[in-house]
Amino acid sequence: MTIREIAALAGVSRSTVSLVLNESPLVKKETREKVLRVIRETGYVPNASARSLNWRSTRCLGIIVLSDQQRGPNYDFSMPIGLFSLNVMRGITSRLADSPYSVFVEYYSYEQEQAEKVSKQSPLTLPRLIRERKIDGAFLVGGFCTEGLLSAAAATGIPLITVGVGADTPLCDSVISDPAQGTRDGLMRLYESGRRDPALLNCPRTFRSAAMREEGMRRFCEETGLHFKPENVMYCSRHNNGENAYEAVKAAWESGVRFDSLITANPGLALGAMRYFAEKQLRIPQDISIVAYEDNAMCGYVTPPLTAVNIQKERMGEEAAELMLRRLAEPEMKNQLVVVPSYLVERASV
Repeated sequence: MTIREIAALAGVSRSTVSLVLNESPLVKKETREKVLRVIRETGYVPNASARSLNWRSTRCLGIIVLSDQQRGPNYDFSMPIGLFSLNVMRGITSRLADSPYSVFVEYYSYEQEQAEKVSKQSPLTLPRLIRERKIDGAFLVGGFCTEGLLSAAAATGIPLITVGVGADTPLCDSVISDPAQGTRDGLMRLYESGRRDPALLNCPRTFRSAAMREEGMRRFCEETGLHFKPENVMYCSRHNNGENAYEAVKAAWESGVRFDSLITANPGLALGAMRYFAEKQLRIPQDISIVAYEDNAMCGYVTPPLTAVNIQKERMGEEAAELMLRRLAEPEMKNQLVVVPSYLVERASV
């Protein structure tokens, strides 16, 4: 007798039988009783190796926050803001509140990974929660996830879910937004307001989403008949922060590049650009209109408040947590890709 046969006799899914066997509170009382009755009547005994795996379960999940730079002791605009991960974590922990799982959080920087690869003194060091197998599953949260890190983490056999902009991968489950579509939608709003010479302020090329945003701008230009100008796509040179955004816009403007509107990869980059525009006495939105991708709390605080593309980060976290519970209950399930839709929030910067 197998779990599949028990599920068929009880009229439930294999994952439901697994949840019952693992004493999960997620199963309704009447469903649990029905499954247990079938188990008693058939004399089913769980596989010994499955019992062993269950015994080793930590009942803990890890949230690995991926950053392109190490965090410092100050709060200047050269530091990562971290609101993306905080918003996603809120969604994850909200969905897991009624589950039997606790959550650990670990921060892992791209700079750390690169330094270890360059030194060649040792193989890539995985995040500690994964390396020491302190968790039953991990959420990799962030706008980038390098192939080296992802491959090494997937090789451990620990269930993984990437949660971030453009972080879809065949190696594990993924919950993402669509940065190409979101960029296109933001640019279309600028077009509808009368702007005809837009620019894109992008994150570093190390982020998977960077190329997708540029593709979104190309698609927008094709739809509207505008000429795509490569010089109007600015990339942060090293880090995804306000300081690098300021430098990218300054370099473009001082080289003679001009534009009447701007969409940025996130609000932090928008604030970096706005600092430069303030120095040049350029008014927003009168001289330059701005739309930020990935709406967050800063957009409502800045002057003028930023029109932004909301990618529903809390919902992304909730979807990721739901997917993780399914994955743990049914390990053989095919890898899933969940795309959370975005929408535009109108404020005063357009």
